[in-house]
Order: sequence, then structure tokens, then C-alpha cells
Amino acid sequence: MASQVNGSNIILEEGIANFSSLVNSSDTVFEEGFTHFSSPVNRSNIVFEEGIANFSNSLYSKLDRTGNEFLSPYSITSALLLLMLGTGKTTNKQMKSVIFEYEEPDDIDQGYKLLNEKLFTRTTSGVTLSMANRLYSSKGLNLLNTFSTKASTYYGSDVEPLDFVKEAENSRLTINNWISNNTNNRIQNMIPKGLLNANTLLVLTNAIYFKGKWEKEFNTNDTSQRNFFVRANEQKLVNMMYGKFDAKSGEDLSLGCKVLQLPYQGNQISMIFVLPNSGDGLSELESKLTVNTFKTLLSSLKTQETIIRIPKFTMTSEYDLKPVCTALGITEIFDDKLADFSEMFKSDATRVRVTDARHKAFIEVNEEGSEAAAATTLTIALTSVRIPDPQPFEFVADHPFLFVIQDDETGTPLFIGRYARP
Repeated sequence: MASQVNGSNIILEEGIANFSSLVNSSDTVFEEGFTHFSSPVNRSNIVFEEGIANFSNSLYSKLDRTGNEFLSPYSITSALLLLMLGTGKTTNKQMKSVIFEYEEPDDIDQGYKLLNEKLFTRTTSGVTLSMANRLYSSKGLNLLNTFSTKASTYYGSDVEPLDFVKEAENSRLTINNWISNNTNNRIQNMIPKGLLNANTLLVLTNAIYFKGKWEKEFNTNDTSQRNFFVRANEQKLVNMMYGKFDAKSGEDLSLGCKVLQLPYQGNQISMIFVLPNSGDGLSELESKLTVNTFKTLLSSLKTQETIIRIPKFTMTSEYDLKPVCTALGITEIFDDKLADFSEMFKSDATRVRVTDARHKAFIEVNEEGSEAAAATTLTIALTSVRIPDPQPFEFVADHPFLFVIQDDETGTPLFIGRYARP
């Protein structure tokens, strides 16, 4: 079974702002703030979905990628789009140009709403996929009605007032409990003690959770301890799952990798494993992969008898999103002299910026399936594939590999990670 959880958090403060994001869950905190959600027409939505996929790849490319990594780009993107709803002028323009680098959708909010409806309204036995957005505002803070209405309509986000001045710790517990409840308790203590204070205006949160059973489960009796080669001179024993059945698999000689796609029940979401042929080739492979090359890899896979060996694993991760966003080119939201949140607060709300942005994620992969979760928070304050021979194709993940959990209909990456060290 595979399970993933992610969360993201953004905090806005007066004179200072904070943004945090967690895999499968996102939170944004604003000293003064707001959130938004929407849905597009068909052509617009294709542009939106492609933009989200490209930005997901860009997010992953800015991680260190020297060891294990796991995040929910969709959780982080959801938090950023909700934040962007409240921005004006150059701040809004900068965020749009980074998130939708190649082509801007006609209606971003409508695009988001429509994609969410595709992703989260299905009912499939053996698969749970859910996501939630919520805004927590400082008690007495007057958000613009247009912002609150859009946040609710397009992003499904209610606004809950909290007393960050007198009840900062209780407010922190309230937000953390919401994230925990929306990630099946996989994301805990998203917001650390001391982060919220009298300057906090708004906390924007997003939480995403996934749990899915494999379409073809692995037999636990076939799992055995085998070596995983971290590098040429270092190996560790892992519990390696084993299966031999028909699966979409193949090899790309130009990229030097093997690919395996395992569907979850319902065949709407799958986990894709990309294994470099070289034991130390993951970093080089990652540098070559783009959204288009990834699509080409998947379209070239062949359903064939495949011998599969994949390690069971559990992974947790936490990221400070500020350096990631800065590296991508999203900088104004962190600068109280440049940040413009005029579409969120009344005009007298000056010197507001994001002070903290963090993301947490969790994943477990076993014989039954996968479980994953993530959360993101933001805080604002004032101031070519080769067809193999007829014999069974072998996919033995005994050295570092890349993995993606995606929605197969839209191609949306829900989670991205790399397994490099047990």
C-alpha cells in the first residue's frame, strides 16, 4: 500500500511575512491576508494543467537532491495560487510569470477549481485522495470581500478568525490540529512554537492526503532482505518487495534508464519509478528529465511480463520554501518594500510580507499500496523507449531512483520524490 501526505503553510505579518509548505498540506499565515479558488474552460484548463506540471518540475529541480526527497508540488502550488489571489501589480505579475512560465491560462482561478473537481470528486474503491484549503485571519482583521469570496468560491477556503495577539499558542494548536485531521494524522506540528505572534495577520493552509491500494498487490511472503547500493562502496539491507506480472515498463537507451508504471485500483492514479541504468546516475538523469521527456517515456511503455523488485520504504521531509521560491524567481512576497497584497487587505495595510513558508511531506510504500500526505503554510505580516526482448522485463530498484505519483487523466504530479538512501 502506498500513502502520501503533504502540507503547506504561508504566514503574513505586518512588516514581516511567513510562508511554509508541507507535502500534501499547505498553510499560509498572514498578518493580513486572503485566499482564492476557481475553474476554467476546456482550452484554458489544458493550458492550466500543463502549467502546473511544468511548475512542479521546476519546484523539484530547485531542491538539493543529494539524498532522499519527497514533496507535493500540488500542495505548494495550491498555497501559492491562493496567496497570489491577494496580490496586486508587480507582485502578481512576478508570481504569474514564474508559475506559468510558458503560457498564462485565461482564468487561473477557474482552472484551479476545474482541475480540483477532476482530481477530488472521484469515488474509487481502494483509493482515497483529498485536499483542503483554509485561511486563518487575525481577529478583527478586515479582509476584502472580493478576496474572501473568491477564496471560498474557487479554492474552497473558509476564513476562520483567531486571536494571534492573546492566544498565539492556542491558535497554533488549532491550525496544527486542522492539518493533522486533514492528513490522517500523518503531518504533525506543522507550525512550530513561537512562529505566530501579535504581528501575524493571516495563515494560509493547504493539506493533501493520498492512500491507494495497488491494482496488483505484492505478496508479503515474497518480500525479502536484499542489498540496496547507495553508492559503489556503500550498501544497506532493505526489505525488497517482489512481483512477476504484466505491467507497463520499458527502457530508454538515450536517457539510460528503465521505467515502471504501477496503477492503483481504479487505474486513475499511478506511481511511476524511473531507475537509471548506472548506480550513480540519478542526478544526471534528473537533469535531463523535462515534462515532455517524461510524457514521452510514459507513452512509450509497453504492457509486458515484468519482474519487479522495489524496496518498501517510509519517508518524511520538511522544507523551508523561501529559498526554493527565491531560486525560482518569486521574491517580492518576501520583501516588505515591494510586496503588494492590495487585493487582500485594505489600502492602509502597508509593509506586509511573507515571513515564513514551509512544506512537510510523508510517504509510505508497501506490498498493499502507498500512503502520502503533505501540507503547506504561508504567513503574512505588516512590514525514446527500446522494446525489450520477449523474455520478462526486469525492473530491480536496488540503487537510487526517482518516483512520481500522478493523476493519469490530467498528468498532474501529486507527489514527487527520490529514494537514495534507506
